[in-house]
Amino acid sequence: MASKRPRTMENEHEEEQVVQQQCDPVIESAQSSPPAKLNKSPVVVFAHGAGAPSTSEWMIRWRNLLVKALNAVEVVTFDYPYGKRKAPPKDEKLVGFHSDIVRNVAAKYPEHPLILVGKSMGSRISCLVAAENDIEASAVVCLGYPLKATKGAIRDEPLLQLMVPIMFVQGSNDVFCPLEVLEAVRKQLKAFNALHVIENGDHSFQIAKRNLELTGTTREEAEAHAVEAVASFVSGISGEKVIAGPRERSQLQEEVGSQVEVVLESQMEPQPKFNPTRRPIAVVESRPKFIHKKRRPSERIILNKLRKNTVEIGGEGSNCEMAIQLD
Repeated sequence: MASKRPRTMENEHEEEQVVQQQCDPVIESAQSSPPAKLNKSPVVVFAHGAGAPSTSEWMIRWRNLLVKALNAVEVVTFDYPYGKRKAPPKDEKLVGFHSDIVRNVAAKYPEHPLILVGKSMGSRISCLVAAENDIEASAVVCLGYPLKATKGAIRDEPLLQLMVPIMFVQGSNDVFCPLEVLEAVRKQLKAFNALHVIENGDHSFQIAKRNLELTGTTREEAEAHAVEAVASFVSGISGEKVIAGPRERSQLQEEVGSQVEVVLESQMEPQPKFNPTRRPIAVVESRPKFIHKKRRPSERIILNKLRKNTVEIGGEGSNCEMAIQLD
C-alpha cells in the first residue's frame, strides 16, 4: 500500500483539481507510478483541410472549442505550403512540413501530452505524421476523416498502420466517409479507436435547417456534444503513447467516457483485408444505336420534288423515293 504524502496546500490544490475535472478512478489509481505526462494539460497541433486555411471561420471556431474543452496549454494551427494552388501537393511534402511543425511543438512542451487533430485532409496527414518513428503523439482526433476518395478509392492505409489511439468525429451524412465503410475499417485497426457521430451532419458537420427543426437542436449544440466526447477520449488516454493489450469494456468505457463508442481488440473477428469492390459511378446499359444520317440540302430538295411525282407501275402508284433510295 502506497505511503500517504504529507497534506500540504499544494496537495489540497491538486485534489480540488481532480474533483473539478471528475477524473475517473482508473486514471487516479495509476498515480502511484504515473507516466511523466499524466494529468498535464495537452498541447494540440490542429491541421486544416484542403478546402480552407487555418484562418477560416470553421477552423477558428473549432480551435476555440478545443482550447476550452481540452484545457489545452496551446492549440497550434498552421497552413500547408501550397498557397493559392487549387490542389495540395503530394502526401510526402505535406507530411514532411507537418512533421516539422509537430517536432517543434513537442520540443516546446516536452512534459505535455501531444494530441494531433485534423480536419478532413488534415486528419489523414495527421495519421501519417503520428506513424513517424520520432513522433510521440498520445492520440489522433479526426474531424471528418476523408475515407472515400472522389474516385471511389478507400484511403484506409494511414489508419491501418497507426498504433496511436484514434478518435473519429463524423457526420452521419458525410459522403466522404460512409459510416458502414468506416465501421468495417475500424474493426481492422490495430490501435484503440472510438467514434462520435453527429446526426444529419455532413463532411463539415453542417446540418440542414429542416433536420435542425425536426430534432430541436442547433449546430452549436451538436458541435458542443462532439467536442465534449473528444475531451472525454483525450482525458482517458492522455499520457499513454499506446494502449496495449485488450481490456474490459467497462474499464475502457470509464476511461474514455460514455459518449463515444469503443472497439476492443478482443472483440475483433479475424477477417481478410477490407477491399470493397470498385464500381463505376454510373452504369449505362447498352442500347441499340440509332444513327440518323444527316442529309445534305441538295438531297432534301431532290427528294421533296420526287415525292410529288409518281409513276404508274402495273396500275399502282409507286413512290420514286423508295425506288431510287438516295439515302
